[in-house]
Amino acid sequence: MKKVIKRVGIILVVLILFIGAAGIYVNSIIPKPIGSPPELQEELFKRPDHPTVIEAKYIYKSASELATMIRRREVLSKDVVMEFLSNIKNNNYKYNALIWLREEEAIHDAELADERVLKGDTLNVPLLGVPITIKEMFWVKGSPSTLNAKMFGFIAPDDAVVVKQLKNAGAVILGTTNVSYLLGDYQTQGEVYPTGNNPYDTSRTPGGSTGGGAAALAAGFSTLELGSDLGGSIRIPAAFCGLYGLKPSLGSVNITQGTSPDTVTKFSRMALASAGPLARSVEDLQLMWEVLKNTPQDKRFQHPIEWKKAPDKSLAEYKIAWIDEWKHGDQIVRVSNDVKEKMKLLLDSLSVNGVKVSKRAPDTYDEMKKLFLGTFASMMGEGQPWLLRKFISMDFKKLEDGSAAFQSFYDAMNDNSDSKWNELMSTRESLVRQWDSFFKEEDFFICPITYGVAIKKCPQGSMLNGDDGEMPYMSYFSYGYIFNATGHPSLVIPMGLNKDGLPVGLQIVSSYYNEDGLLKFAKLISPFTSHFIFPTK
Repeated sequence: MKKVIKRVGIILVVLILFIGAAGIYVNSIIPKPIGSPPELQEELFKRPDHPTVIEAKYIYKSASELATMIRRREVLSKDVVMEFLSNIKNNNYKYNALIWLREEEAIHDAELADERVLKGDTLNVPLLGVPITIKEMFWVKGSPSTLNAKMFGFIAPDDAVVVKQLKNAGAVILGTTNVSYLLGDYQTQGEVYPTGNNPYDTSRTPGGSTGGGAAALAAGFSTLELGSDLGGSIRIPAAFCGLYGLKPSLGSVNITQGTSPDTVTKFSRMALASAGPLARSVEDLQLMWEVLKNTPQDKRFQHPIEWKKAPDKSLAEYKIAWIDEWKHGDQIVRVSNDVKEKMKLLLDSLSVNGVKVSKRAPDTYDEMKKLFLGTFASMMGEGQPWLLRKFISMDFKKLEDGSAAFQSFYDAMNDNSDSKWNELMSTRESLVRQWDSFFKEEDFFICPITYGVAIKKCPQGSMLNGDDGEMPYMSYFSYGYIFNATGHPSLVIPMGLNKDGLPVGLQIVSSYYNEDGLLKFAKLISPFTSHFIFPTK
C-alpha cells in the first residue's frame, strides 16, 4: 500500500508540474494586451436630448462640389464641417458608424483651410476643406486604433503615411469609423464599439470590415472614406450601402501604419490587402483616388508603378466579359435573383449601346479560392507558435463552406515556413499571368460582389438565407475575396435598390494598374447604373 501511495503521489506531482508547465507555455504564447481599451465618446452612441437644428445644406453634396465651392469662397470650410459634425452628433447613435469624433481638431483644420483660400494658396490641394472619415485601422494621431479588440488599447502617436497624404491634400478628418473585430468579418461587430447598422435597414449589417465608413457615407456623415480591402472589405460595404468602392491593385497604396495597432509589430509577408476610397459618386471616387495613388511608398513592400492611361475610346469600342453564376468543375457560385436582374439590366444596356459582351471567365475560380485561404493563413501564422496556430485553425472551422478549398488554410497554418509562403506567391504569379492573357482579349470583367443584399446581423459563421434555402456564411461572399488572391483592381458600382429598398452592387475587375481605365469606364456606364439613393429608414 505504501508503494502504491508513493507511486500515485509521484504521478500526481508529475501531472501538476506538467499542467503548470503547460499553463505557463500557453500563457506565454497568448498575445498580451497593449494598454487598456479606450474610453468611448459616449455621446456618439446615445440619442441626444437636444439635437442641433441643421439646414442640411452640405451633408449630401459631393466632395467634388464642396471642394469647388470652398475654393471659390462660396462657402467656408468651417461652416461645412460644423454641419457635418452636428449631423453626426444628432444621428450617429442610429448606425454606430463613427467611433471617434475629432471635433476640435476638425474645426481647427477647417479654419486653416479657410485661411489658405483667403491667401490664394489652393494649388495641389484638391481636397482643401473637404470633410472625410478614416477607417479605424489607419493611424490618425490622437485617435484609437484597436481593430475593435479589447486587447489593443492603442492611441495612434502619429498619422499613417496614407492619412498624411490626405491631410496634405487639404482634407479635414472628422473622425474614425467602426470596423469588424480584428478586421476579420463581413459584419461590423466587435468587443470595443457598438455594432454597426445599415442605414437602409438597421436590422442588417453595413458590411465589414469598412462597414462603419460605408454607413457614414450613406448617412451623410462624410463625403469620402479611406477604407481597406483584404477580402472584400471595401467592396462589400460599398455594395451593401449603395456606394462606389475601389479596391486598387495590390501594393499600390502604402498601408503599413494600419496593419497592426502598435509601434512594435513588424511583418515581412504582405499580400491580399489594399487601401482605397469609398464614395457616393464615381467622380468623388476618382477625386480621392488621384490623391491616394501618389502616397509615398513603403519600399519594403512596394515598388515603382507604371500606371496605365485610360484609353481614348468610346463606349461602343469596349469588349466586356461577364458572369453571374461562375461554374467551376461541377459546381457553381450561386447568386440571388436580385443580382441576376441587375446584371441583366446593365448588360442589356451595354449591348444596346454597342458594347461587345460575352459570358465567359477563366477557369481559375478554385485555384483563386485556395490561394486566398492559403495566403490568409500564411499571413496570420507568420511568427506564431505551433499551438497558437492550432487554436486559430480550430476557430476558423466555423467558416467552412463544405468545399475542399479550406484545406489550403489548414495546410498553410500548419506550415508557416518561408518556403510555403514563396510557394503561394509563385501560385499567385501564375494566376496573374492567366488573367493578364484574359485581359488582352477583354477590357473588363463584370461579376457579382456578393450573393445578394446586406444580410441580417447574426453571429459570424451562421447559415444565411438565400432564394433557394440556406447557405454557408462564406458562400455569401465568394465573389469578393477571390480577387484579393490575385490582387487585381476592382470597382463596385451601385445598381439601385431591390423591391425591399436594399442596395444591390456589382463589381468590375481589370488588369493591374488600370484604375484610371476602370474609373473612366464607370463614368461611361453611369447612365445605366444607379446614382446614390438616399436611405429613408
